[in-house]
Amino acid sequence: MAKEYVTALKESLQKKLNVLDEIYRISMLQQDILSEESADYETFDRYVDDKDVCIEKLEKLDEGFELTYNRVKEELDGNRAAYTDDIRLMQKLISDITEKSASIQALEERNRKGVEEHFAKDRRQARDSKRSVNVAMNYYRNMNGLVGMDTSARMDSKK
Repeated sequence: MAKEYVTALKESLQKKLNVLDEIYRISMLQQDILSEESADYETFDRYVDDKDVCIEKLEKLDEGFELTYNRVKEELDGNRAAYTDDIRLMQKLISDITEKSASIQALEERNRKGVEEHFAKDRRQARDSKRSVNVAMNYYRNMNGLVGMDTSARMDSKK
């Protein structure tokens, strides 16, 4: 019975590593979007949704791993020699998972900064556009107000 639990633990860790690989792949796609001059926010948001699905899978895998480990923990501790290869493999998988998680965190931080830069650029462009429209409207209003006046009246109104 314990052997099946150990197999389930190994499979759970491998699945978790696969899900982390998928999250990393999606994060790289998001990074590609952010590296473009004009980011496609719809696609970026779809990738965020895809990562949410992956995170839910990770949470379920973690819960299942914890439950299974609690059932077999005493057997593993008490009979380490019988499970040496299995334990070594699980340690390797956990190390790979930790490494992949660190890579994802670094990539996510770069993506967060990229999103902030894009939003700041978009705000600047919107502010500049609004300013240009206001200048044009003021010019238009001023010129319309002066069109009907003759030159001497314009000069007197300026004083």
